[in-house]
Order: sequence, then C-alpha cells, then structure tokens
Amino acid sequence: MDTKKITSLFGVLLSFATVYADSNERGIDLYQAELYDAAKIFFLSQANQTPQEQAESQYYLGQSYFELQATDSAAYCYAKAIEINPEYSYGYIGEGRVALSKGDAKEADTKFKKALSLAQKKDASIATVIAEVYIGFSLYPQAEDALAKAEKANKKDSGLFLAKGDLAMKQGKQSQGYQWYEQAKYFNANSKLAYLKLARVYELVNNAAALEYLDQLIAIDPEYIPAYALIGDINRANGKYNAALTAYEKFIAIPGVPLLQHERYAQLLYFTDQYEASLFKINYVLKFEPNNPVMHRLQAYNHFELENYELAVSELADFLKNNPEDTHIYLDYFTYGKALIKQKQPEAAVEVLLKAIALDSTSVDVYSELIDAYKRTRNYTEAIQLYDKFFELAGENVTSLDFLYYGQTLYYATKNLMDTYDAIASTATSEQQTEYNATFKTYIEKGDEAFNEIIERSPDSYLGYLWRGHISTFVDQKEQEIPTSPLKGFAKPYYEKAIEVMLQNNENGKRNNDLVQAYTYLGYYYLLLDDTIHSGDYYKKILTIDPSNANAKKALDGMKIKY
Repeated sequence: MDTKKITSLFGVLLSFATVYADSNERGIDLYQAELYDAAKIFFLSQANQTPQEQAESQYYLGQSYFELQATDSAAYCYAKAIEINPEYSYGYIGEGRVALSKGDAKEADTKFKKALSLAQKKDASIATVIAEVYIGFSLYPQAEDALAKAEKANKKDSGLFLAKGDLAMKQGKQSQGYQWYEQAKYFNANSKLAYLKLARVYELVNNAAALEYLDQLIAIDPEYIPAYALIGDINRANGKYNAALTAYEKFIAIPGVPLLQHERYAQLLYFTDQYEASLFKINYVLKFEPNNPVMHRLQAYNHFELENYELAVSELADFLKNNPEDTHIYLDYFTYGKALIKQKQPEAAVEVLLKAIALDSTSVDVYSELIDAYKRTRNYTEAIQLYDKFFELAGENVTSLDFLYYGQTLYYATKNLMDTYDAIASTATSEQQTEYNATFKTYIEKGDEAFNEIIERSPDSYLGYLWRGHISTFVDQKEQEIPTSPLKGFAKPYYEKAIEVMLQNNENGKRNNDLVQAYTYLGYYYLLLDDTIHSGDYYKKILTIDPSNANAKKALDGMKIKY
C-alpha cells in the first residue's frame, strides 16, 4: 500500500476543513465548474463557520445534491440554510428549484418572489440565479424575465452576462454565448467562471485559444482546480502527455472529482511508460467501476509491457470474450497476439493477429508480428507473401534489418522446400518437379535481392555477404545433384568477403561462430576440388577458433594433415 499517497490524500481532505474553514470560495468554484461530487465533499467538511457562511455552505451543499439527483437531500439543505439565516435569499431560490422539479410552478414563483424581496436594490445576483434555475429547466421566457430584473438592478453585473451566455449556449447559439462570456470578463476581469466557460467554448474548435484563456485563469488563481482538468484534457487530446499528467495530478488530488479524469490519468501513465503507476490508478477506478472496459483493456496492456505475458493473455482473452465485438480495436488483438508469441503459442497468435489486420490493414507493426508468428510455425510461404504488404506499408522506413529478416525467411523457406521435395523426389511428377524448380528459383532470386540490398546500404557490414553466402549454398547443393555439372562455388565469393569484413571487427571473438561457418564452406569447397592445401588451411583456421571442432578434425584426418 502506498502510504505516501494516502498521507497526501488525507492532507488534502484536512486542508478543506481547515485552510478554507472561513470561506466557501473553493467549494463554490467546484460547484460552478460542475464538479458536484467534489463540491459535496467540500461542503460536508466545512466547520467553524459564521451563520452567514453556514447558510451559504448549506445552500451549495443542497445545489450539489440537486445536481446529483438527490432531491430530498437538497430540499433538506435549502431548509437548513433558511433555518440558519431566514434572510438568506438563496435558500428560497433552492426551495423554488425543488418546487419546479416537482412541477409546482406556482410554489416556485412564490419562493422566487420571497428571494427577490430580500435582495438589495442594486443586487442583480438574486434575479440572475433565478434565471439560471429557469435555464436549467429550459423555461426560457421565465429566464429572460428574470434576466430583465437582474439587468434593471445592475446592468454591469458580471454574473448577469454569464447567465445570458448560458441561456444562449443552452439554445445552441454558441457565437452569442461566447460574446456574453466575453462581456462577463470585461465587467469583471477576475471572473474565474468567465474564463472557464470561454475555454470550454473553444476547447473543440481552437485548443490554443482555450489554453490561453486557461493560462489567464491560472494567473488569477493558481489553485483553481477545475482549470487543470480542462488543461489536462486538451493536452491529452494533442498528445502532450507529460503536460496533461502534470495538470491531472493537481486535479485528481481533490476528493470527489469525476472518475473519468482518474481513468484518463491511468491512460496517460501508460502512454508515458509508467506501467506500475498506471496499474495502481486502474485498480482505484475498478473499485468504483468493476466492469469498466477501458480499464480492463489498459490493465492487460500494462501487464504486457511489464512482461507479465501469462496474465496479459488471460486478461485479454477475458476482455474479448466479455465485451461486444464492435467494441474491440485492433490494438486488443495486436497486444494479445504479441503476448501469445511470448507465451510460445504462435499458432494461436496467427489467428489473433489476422483479426487485428481485419480491423486495421495499415499497421506495419501488426504485419511484422504476424510474419514473426508464421515463421515460428514454419509457415514460411505465408510469411513471404506478407512481406510484400509489409514493404508497401513501411515505404522509406524499411531498414537493413527488415531486409535481413526477409532474406533469412527466404533462406529457411528454401531449406524447407528442399527438404520437403527430397522426401518425394523419387516419386515426384513432372508438374511437381516444375513447381519445385520455379519456387526454388523465386526464393533464391528474392533472397539474393534482399541480401544485396543490405550490402548496398551497409557495405561495411558482414551480414549481407554472409547471408548471401548462406543462401547460395542451396544453389551449390542443387547443382551438385546434376552429375555433369561442374563445381561452381556460388557461395564462395560472398563467404570470402564476409570473412574479410569480420576479421576487421572481431573483438573478443564475437564473430567466431560466423567465421567457422564460412571457413567450413570454403574448406569443403576446396576439398571437393582435391585442393588439400587450401582446404587444410581453412579447416586449421576452424581449429584455432574451436580446438574441439569434430568436423574440422575429421576433414584434416581424411586429408592426412597434421594439426
């Protein structure tokens, strides 16, 4: 258990009850920003307040309950606010709101009139809040009447323009709403809610403008928590994960904030390779939403990255089984397939990765994994066919290593082809022989092209030469099957060049195994030519690397050469 996080959370809770014990400002900020659970927790923690503050606290607690659809609790709090301070207008507005929710417009009107009767002559806030209530119930004519009263009381009241903006937005008049919010900011340059509403207007159309408003808001009040949620959302949407993390960390430290932000925070931790921390946050979300599919998906992804492959396989199998197919994404099957490969289940991985391609046929990485899975099942034919699509998608990003893997696949495909044909050669039909020869020729030509590409790209690397030598041995082998064909040594020049390059870079014998392979071919090549001098030299070189090499000793003994 992370005691540091628990201590930190306790500190936040305590700060609500102490630092702001003489002010409801932070709670009101949370309520006005529509963070109702957080506002409820804030007001429930308030203590040691004056009667006026207590009444205000009860009113906003009631407002929070109302938004959380706990109408009875809301009504209780409104009544409590009036009990504490019978002259507190907002308590009556709250009761009017409850009356409207029950369809009692007459009772609501009575309560609103009572609230207005207690307002000071130039106080526009009471009529403005009444207008907001009507806006919430889509009672626009009544809202406009209330706004007219507010304007009569104080036509420069910032809250008046916020309410006008809310009315316009509710009616789908975004441009007009934006203008009213700007007016609210004009008449109160420190109106935090005006900046927040303006940022929300711009969030989907101009992220830069939205962030500019939020920066101005933070400059007014660096502790204005609602702003950080929006900053996090915008940065997350634009792939600025570290900036989003920083913002979310401030926001989710407040008890009662929406689980959605905790969920997004877990995602950001995953995107920034903080897998253990992501799992910790996922477990937090799952306590409240045990069937949250996004969190179960991310849980499996994290376990894969942490190399808990068995767990990842199990979790992804459950996830795909328990969620509708139309909710599956290619990454589910891609990650599942990779995990199956790690668990040495390539056959199952092939089936899964084919589903990933069915959902997204443009992912180079999926084709790469499917090729790997096919190779592990020794289905080189399918792997080779997929390489065409892989190279098409990768385009200019194809690397020398990609060509090496492609060439190696052709090498093993050729070996498999020859072994398979040898088993039926004595009874093969002419059609089978023709097909065999054509396929053999295709594999060799493509392999030569792949390894030659490496040579052209990296002439100082031994790999292109070595593997072109390897695949050319099959041509030698096939030629030797023809009795009248002279020994041509197709692999010879490539092995010789590979040896030359390897000897220039063989610190601590790191190329010794490859050198032995090249020496073995050349030793055998000269042995077939009855050139015991050159053959013996190569087999002796093998023994300088591997003194116990039985093949070299046998060859030298056969040539009666001492070693």
